[in-house]
Amino acid sequence: MRRLENYVRKYGPVAGPKLYHLLQSQAAHAGVSARLRKKIAAMQGRVAETPRRPEPRPLPLFPEADEPAGLVAVE
Repeated sequence: MRRLENYVRKYGPVAGPKLYHLLQSQAAHAGVSARLRKKIAAMQGRVAETPRRPEPRPLPLFPEADEPAGLVAVE
């Protein structure tokens, strides 16, 4: 958590407190939204969806199909 004093020091006495409270409000709103989605899903008898991460793609540096005949891949 960032402290108000850091914002005042960096952005000044006028803008610092406004930025601090704005960012704190956005973070709180995101947390409340996630909790409410989970509660509503539980009340409706559904499982709350979690954001899915895309599966990692293999790096194209050493494709397995282009291995030289003398080398064997170690698993």
